[in-house]
Amino acid sequence: MSMLDKNQQPSHDFDGITENRVNKPPAYFSLLYYGLIVWGVVFMAYYLFSGWSSGGEFEEKMAAHQQQLAEQKPPQAALPAAVAAKPAAAAEAVDAARLYAENCAMCHGAQGEGGIGPALNTAGYNYGRDKDEVILSIAGGRPGGMPGFENRFSKAETEAVAEFVLLMK
Repeated sequence: MSMLDKNQQPSHDFDGITENRVNKPPAYFSLLYYGLIVWGVVFMAYYLFSGWSSGGEFEEKMAAHQQQLAEQKPPQAALPAAVAAKPAAAAEAVDAARLYAENCAMCHGAQGEGGIGPALNTAGYNYGRDKDEVILSIAGGRPGGMPGFENRFSKAETEAVAEFVLLMK
């Protein structure tokens, strides 16, 4: 509701709060306001017309990081022959007992006696006691709670655990 007060100045009174619209804000408020507008326009113009982009900055930093890694890596020829060429037998050696203890024993028991999962020290299995069937069970899993380990175990590890399980009679 607008009305004129004693000094004949327009004011606005609402819920006991009187707002005087005649007095202007201090000059420094106007200076800050227009200064921020100018700064914003200059800032946007700089980044719009300079060709800068966050993707380009990322690519530059990644290239510098890759170059730094390449400088730190020793060349392959500098490695001793014994380290560079691992014997095939060492690569194939798998600790099946450790893999079983870490991944299978919690459900099938430490000695294959069963628990959450079926017993593995019995004469027959639900899906066959053939090595290929056991490998398929380990790799792909079985319905009812047996997860597949195809993404966690290598082929050699899967075969080693299958042989370990078959020896639990």
